[in-house]
Amino acid sequence: MYINLKNFDWILTGSAVLLFAIGQTMLFSTTSDVTFMSSLFIKQFISFFIALSLYIFFSFFPYHSLRRYVVAIYLLGLFSLLLVGQIAPVIRGTTSRLTIYGSQIQPSEFMKVAIIITLAGLFARLSVTRLSLATSAVIVGVSVGLIAIEPDIGMAALICLLWGTLIVFLGTSWRTVSLILLLGVVVFVGSWFWLFADYQKARLSTFIDPDRDPLGAGYNINQSIVAFGSGGLFGRGLGHGPQSQLKFLPEKHTDFILASVGEELGFVGICLITGLYAVLLWRIVDIVHITKDPFGQYLAVSVFLTLLISFFISAGMNMGLLPVTGIPLPLVSYGGSNLVSTMILLGLVQSVKHYSHWLRQPPLELTEVT
Repeated sequence: MYINLKNFDWILTGSAVLLFAIGQTMLFSTTSDVTFMSSLFIKQFISFFIALSLYIFFSFFPYHSLRRYVVAIYLLGLFSLLLVGQIAPVIRGTTSRLTIYGSQIQPSEFMKVAIIITLAGLFARLSVTRLSLATSAVIVGVSVGLIAIEPDIGMAALICLLWGTLIVFLGTSWRTVSLILLLGVVVFVGSWFWLFADYQKARLSTFIDPDRDPLGAGYNINQSIVAFGSGGLFGRGLGHGPQSQLKFLPEKHTDFILASVGEELGFVGICLITGLYAVLLWRIVDIVHITKDPFGQYLAVSVFLTLLISFFISAGMNMGLLPVTGIPLPLVSYGGSNLVSTMILLGLVQSVKHYSHWLRQPPLELTEVT
């Protein structure tokens, strides 16, 4: 490991920190009052310092060396999911979080990191072949199955979409993609009858017909749309959003934080977040173009796809364009595990840029490893 700040992408770092700052501002606005800061606000700040430390560490950590530990990283992720299924307490009908010293940790968030590293290592070694596609399907299928059992359908769907978009990016034939989509439809239909809980079915039904149960399953979406519409151009001001402040909007600091932004900061606030995400994704794309190492490229592309999919699902969910899945908006929504895992992924992207010049003249020890 060596440190050279000339290779550090400050624009990527700045946009990520600004997104967190906006999220923290909204968290303070929606969960605190003029006399004290909420415990959620303080916990998120603590999570940020942990995430920032890991971000700096992984930014200068030689990402190449992760190829030697791909199997171990994946198995460790699976073990954490199995552990959750055995000892995690039931919270809101799910067993997706471990409680350690009073803090809740969501292993599926870190399984997402393990999946990205594993898929990048697999395709870098075997390229896109029938064997690699079949192996990647098993890798994703096992982890998604364990996550769906919790149940955390949102994270399971995110990982499936990540895998699907990645294999399309890698040049998989459309015939193969079509067969995978057909299989996905079969799995979805089977899950509807044997896996989905009643509330999850209600969310999907409400997405098709939002007025079917406006005070029940459709309540969240309807209140989110009202919050968006009431914000106007400049919003009602921090701390002055009736939907979020009077608690009409559920999960206003997590799943529906974008609706809170739209209500209190208006269209301008939404544009600011969208612009910062665009800058963040642009920097990742630039890093993909810089490196010629397949493992580094696939790592950066997977992080790009993860952030892009998460953004579109979260935004679509808040606007009633997609079903409610419980996927947070990375860097903005409250949630320590999501914040830490996102910063780890961005740190790995920084590492890809930091060590990209090795591809021009690799040091001896690196060529021996890879």
